[in-house]
Amino acid sequence: MKKLIRMFLLLLLIISTSACASTSGMTSAQNDSVVYNEKKQNHKKLLFEDWKYRGFGQTLPEWFESAYEDNLVKIKKSVQQLSSCEIVILRGEGINADQAERVMELEKPGLPEGYELYDSFWAMTGEGKYVSLSLYYKEIL
Repeated sequence: MKKLIRMFLLLLLIISTSACASTSGMTSAQNDSVVYNEKKQNHKKLLFEDWKYRGFGQTLPEWFESAYEDNLVKIKKSVQQLSSCEIVILRGEGINADQAERVMELEKPGLPEGYELYDSFWAMTGEGKYVSLSLYYKEIL
């Protein structure tokens, strides 16, 4: 009887470990969505390897790459709400996302009055540096 129980437990252990080893950590649907998000960013080369909430499936905001390049015209074209506004970009860089955001926060006192926050976001560049950008706008009267 003891041999039968031992054999059953051994067989159960083998089956359970082989079941865990044969499954992938990511389903094909999840894998496809990651590829889709990366393709949507840039077909030639990925400028950013990681960004805020990427792990939850969020894509990089349309304005972020333009703001990284300090291209205000492109930002106004991509974000219709900001097309008739003055725009200010605050930038912070660091070795991780927290440091980049703290450096960016130090730039806030120099922000002219009357500007409102549109969005704030961070990303990691291909070189492994983190950049945090805040987009502020002010309605033109």
